[in-house]
Amino acid sequence: MLAIAPKKGSYVNADLLRGFRELASCGMVKPGVKPGHGDGWGMVTWNGEVPTYLGREPADAWTDPNYEEACHRIAQSRISSPLLVHLRKASVGSKTIENTHPFVIDQWAFAHNGTIRKMNLKGKTDSQWFFESLMHEKELSGGDLFLALKKRIGAVQEAYQYSSLTFLLSNGLDLFAYRDCSGHKEYYTMYFTETSDAIVICQERFFRSNWQEVQNGQLLKVSDDTAEISDFAPRGRMLRN
Repeated sequence: MLAIAPKKGSYVNADLLRGFRELASCGMVKPGVKPGHGDGWGMVTWNGEVPTYLGREPADAWTDPNYEEACHRIAQSRISSPLLVHLRKASVGSKTIENTHPFVIDQWAFAHNGTIRKMNLKGKTDSQWFFESLMHEKELSGGDLFLALKKRIGAVQEAYQYSSLTFLLSNGLDLFAYRDCSGHKEYYTMYFTETSDAIVICQERFFRSNWQEVQNGQLLKVSDDTAEISDFAPRGRMLRN
């Protein structure tokens, strides 16, 4: 997963997306699994308050010409909103466009890495289920996103086993990255760095920069060119590396 939050007066750099693309072929995976994330890719940005797909295919980004076409369109445009990109390694759900991240509800977009072991999903992936339940919880919480996050993350921790709840979430203004894994901490990572024109978040460091690690159980918020980390484990039990 990759998120780019351009600084004021700057725009998304398409070369970052071209560099990130290589992870579809050789990206880090859990032990015993073939490297790469070739089961689908998607890009979301915002047109005002409306999330817009720049591309979304149940195909391997490394070989799919549509990925390069999307990069070309970005290079020709001036995208100043956050951009979310996901390279899928399927665990739950078939390789279809409906199961391809990021997912969109109203003005929000969401991408997830991990598996929530939940039964009776009725054709949805675990990631879709979690995102939909989070947005529903936000409505019940009077629009309070932080309260909704604590409630839903806490509910999953109490009721289900999961490999990781690690995700990216944005409404086109604020950008959030959360890291929470029950094992394989060397895989379910989250890093961020600041360049001259953006704050970049990614699970795998793919270019040289002064990357900082988001620790297990922490939430990163990027808003107004500022990145802020908070300890966020809902039940007061911080997961540590």
